[in-house]
Amino acid sequence: MSMVTSVSELADALMRNIENKDTAAVAALYHDDIEVWHNFSNACQSKAANLKVLDGLIRSVERLRYDVLERHDLGQRIVQRHNLCCTLRSGEEIVIPACMFIAAIDGKITRIDEYLDTAQASRLRSSNSAAAPG
Repeated sequence: MSMVTSVSELADALMRNIENKDTAAVAALYHDDIEVWHNFSNACQSKAANLKVLDGLIRSVERLRYDVLERHDLGQRIVQRHNLCCTLRSGEEIVIPACMFIAAIDGKITRIDEYLDTAQASRLRSSNSAAAPG
């Protein structure tokens, strides 16, 4: 992987690696002390905990795709609004509207604050017996 310098490039790489179901590549983007916060739990996950949930999500769906609707650069942080499109093995697609703040220092993601539509995330979980995305 080439050296990623901006938070926007890190966000692109994060989404591309999730779409490619490559949790090792996601882990390489994360700072060891990353905190990942979600609106549905109001709690922070560690790197290991987030990668475990992400792995469960990736294994539970046929395909994932991010449709970025807008992104704003805030310096060492970006805010992004997107739809996470999850295609189930049955072919059904569940679209989860979401918003993320991603912060980075020295080419590593240090914090993610993720707000997502909990009704759609619950629909994915119940349709698939999957962990909630995040």
